[in-house]
Amino acid sequence: MTSLTSTKTTKSTNLKFDETTDFKYLFSQSNDVQPFLRASLFDNVPPTILFYVKGTKVKKPHNYTQQLTWCNNSLLALVVRHSLLASHFKLVEEDQFWFGYWGRHLKSAQYQTLKPCQKVNHFPGAFHLGRKDRLWLHLFDMMQRFPDDEFCIMPYTYILPKDIKRLRVYLSMKAAVRHVILKPPASARGTGINIVSRFNMVPERTSLVAQHYIESPFLINDSKFDLRIYVYVTSYDPLRIYVYKEGLVRFASVSYNPEISSFTNQFMHLTNYSINKLAVSSSTSSSQTEDGGEQQFVVPKWKLTQFWKYLDKLGHNSANLKEEINKIAIKAIISCESHIRAHAAHHCKYPFISYELYGMDILVDNNLRPWLIEMNISPSLHSSTPLDIAVKAPLAKDTLILAGIPFPVSNEDEDFFSSLYFLTRNLKAHKDEEHLEKEATHLEYFNENKEIREDICDVLTGSDLRILIEYEDELARIGEFELVYPSTKLNYLKYMRLLLYSNLLLSFWQKMKIEEKLIKMKEISKLCSKKEHLAKINNNNWREEDEEENEEEK
Repeated sequence: MTSLTSTKTTKSTNLKFDETTDFKYLFSQSNDVQPFLRASLFDNVPPTILFYVKGTKVKKPHNYTQQLTWCNNSLLALVVRHSLLASHFKLVEEDQFWFGYWGRHLKSAQYQTLKPCQKVNHFPGAFHLGRKDRLWLHLFDMMQRFPDDEFCIMPYTYILPKDIKRLRVYLSMKAAVRHVILKPPASARGTGINIVSRFNMVPERTSLVAQHYIESPFLINDSKFDLRIYVYVTSYDPLRIYVYKEGLVRFASVSYNPEISSFTNQFMHLTNYSINKLAVSSSTSSSQTEDGGEQQFVVPKWKLTQFWKYLDKLGHNSANLKEEINKIAIKAIISCESHIRAHAAHHCKYPFISYELYGMDILVDNNLRPWLIEMNISPSLHSSTPLDIAVKAPLAKDTLILAGIPFPVSNEDEDFFSSLYFLTRNLKAHKDEEHLEKEATHLEYFNENKEIREDICDVLTGSDLRILIEYEDELARIGEFELVYPSTKLNYLKYMRLLLYSNLLLSFWQKMKIEEKLIKMKEISKLCSKKEHLAKINNNNWREEDEEENEEEK
């Protein structure tokens, strides 16, 4: 796929959304037919498309279905396809024009070919989070900046061959036998993983990461396990992070044995589904455990909610563990967010086209301390069991809804740049002088006083309105996701390398008292009725900027 915006476009249709367009029937439920659209909480803000699981009947947007195109590719899992088809999307080949994409991570240059009406499931620069070596470097940098154990969330990692001498020292210590897990820095699904305890077992010139092995894991039914937590970022400016309430508990298929001779048995020490499904020595039968988990001896899995119940039954505090896992998700993303934003700013003109679901893998030790193993930027939603479908089908549906896919949208720039959707986006080019002055004032105050000025929400600019409208509309579509950032519990702003005004605004907004927020919401609603939230911009500015960039490249 060399280009994402093909010359094979669909026939242009003017899809401007206004009060004269008869879409009312698409918002309502009748009998067993579900609505196709969800209205914004505010006037003069376009609606977004609703998605459902397989078999759901959904209102059909007659005369506009030709515009509902989604890119078909090998990573588009069945549960995602089913949600798209239920909402009347047509799957088209990669060389045709599409409005939506869910697939492999794009090359940086491909983001420059995207139209502002398109939606893709990755941010440019996500490799900072997804590559094990990059993630460790960013976390290690945060450990140096904040040494009080605040970012010690990942087992110590060596990047090879650069750190080969330090790894030799670690494995040569004779106080106790130590193990490291060797992994390729950018692989997934258990590919190329080995556990070693002797330095002569380490390839000295191969690009690998070597991660300290957690020698005393928490066990369930004598088996090692990990947690697959689904983390969702809808925006990096401002930063908004969600964690899905359901997930997976993935077990090793052979009972755990800490003896040195056992470490060659990957079915015992590794929990990757892709590895354990190959455990040919295991029985193919399945049974129900006394704790309510589905124990399948070839590829054993539980739902995450079953794990929380299991911990509570043992007398452990599952709420505390959940909170610690949420902190890990936030800190991992914050350690990378400035790098991802910088990469995205260079390669993508329209930040609102991206959303990204991550698969965060967590290992719990015998002290119930969670450890981040890795962040997957393309978590598999392929579902081979009823349990997989029960977790991943609602996840796919809620992910698409929270992405905020607008309707209707035109693929013609003339229509798009004057659309409500474009004029309600949080963009640098939409900021006026008044807002830029406000940003500078509040950032300076925070940097000097380490707190947000109390008057930040007193007088809301047009850019403020667009940020808050998008945020509140997003929360209204939250489904089974849980908002974890912005947070009311910890001051994460101090960790951010390059502080954004938008993060100050949302952090303050999130901590406002309910009664104060309700008053401001009414004020925002009135301003939206007067169209004060719409960006006032010359649409030709975008074409002029394109021409300037092209001249610079020459």
